[in-house]
Amino acid sequence: MLEKGICRPSKSNWESPLHMVPKGASDWRPTGDYRALNRITIPDKYPIPHIQDCMYMLNRKKVFSKIDLVRAYHRIPVHPPDIPKSAVITPFGLFEFPFLNFGLCSAAQTFQRFINEILRGLDYCFPYLDDILIASENQVEHKRHLEEIFTRFRKYGIIINESKCEFGKDTIDFLGHTINSNGCTSHRDKVRAILEHNKPVTISDLRRFLGMVNYYHRFIPNIATILSSLNQLLVGAKKRDKREIQWNIETDKSFQGIRDTMAKATLLYHPSVDAKLALVTDCSDFAMGGVLQEISTDGPKPLGFFSKKLSPTQCKYSIYDRELLAAYSAIQHFRHLLEARVFTLYVDHKPIIFAFKQKQEIATPRRLRPLYFISQFTTDIKYLPGKGNVVADTLSRICEIQFSSLSDLELFRG
Repeated sequence: MLEKGICRPSKSNWESPLHMVPKGASDWRPTGDYRALNRITIPDKYPIPHIQDCMYMLNRKKVFSKIDLVRAYHRIPVHPPDIPKSAVITPFGLFEFPFLNFGLCSAAQTFQRFINEILRGLDYCFPYLDDILIASENQVEHKRHLEEIFTRFRKYGIIINESKCEFGKDTIDFLGHTINSNGCTSHRDKVRAILEHNKPVTISDLRRFLGMVNYYHRFIPNIATILSSLNQLLVGAKKRDKREIQWNIETDKSFQGIRDTMAKATLLYHPSVDAKLALVTDCSDFAMGGVLQEISTDGPKPLGFFSKKLSPTQCKYSIYDRELLAAYSAIQHFRHLLEARVFTLYVDHKPIIFAFKQKQEIATPRRLRPLYFISQFTTDIKYLPGKGNVVADTLSRICEIQFSSLSDLELFRG
């Protein structure tokens, strides 16, 4: 690091402990334990993108590349008066970092702003920190896109890590997801880790396992029902609870069920900017669910699933209030896909379709709040009979999703 100019000997009055971070199977990354420094640092609020943010750019794309950068953070200089604050104390001296170091507050936000500045205006690429996805419709266009990106990298002195890059693929792994021309699903290696995961022994282990599963919740229909028994074990538990789990038939079934479902994770299609959208919701006595679909001539294409268990208080709501809560919660969940889009909300409780025609004076505050929020996105609510509401119904009850034929598409026309 001294030879590369990443750090230098320091005479700073500041110091942070040395922290060694495992990198891969056999390497280490020395950095600082900057928790004390970070507590007095004003945080940068620049947004870090989400994998879902890139879905719109992938529609009709068939060729993909992934670029990884070499020592990307160390390309950003630290403001000279602040360099002494980055000092790290080691057994062999004090060292400071004239370039951005890992562990500093807002390091990720600073680099995201930097990479966005480099790639601004290139709508065919999606930068997530030092990982960059490029998507094109054909090989000729893809080659031109890569040349444009490399030209900008050369201008800013950015070096790529060739060993971690992939070019011109029809299927590519990116941020724990597998992406191709049809859609996006969970990464096979990440799912394998869940399939081979042993039963959690303590409550703390269970919380860690559920956190891993929840990263892929949008690929799993009916996840709230499947995990209900396991989530019940966390009720009243402390943050680092070391109590051993008392497994029973229900929890065993729930654990095995989530592993099996992860193996059959549903492919989510890349959304189109001009396709008709349908949000179908439903609520049972104990859970609510919804599915956002894109309506095409080939049939309904799922863009995402939503499922959530009702709280004890919500379970006592009337049918009308539970169905309204399901619609409100589903729109909140899919907000990033629904904003500025025209879509139809389908419910299987007929009184909901007259919600915007009733007088506000007779509506309770509990109903007015979700109705006001829903009205910001759509007032087009249609009735879908229970027998046709197979998709959302499966997310609030134990059932299987399946479209038997294209005749199901007729339910969403009108």
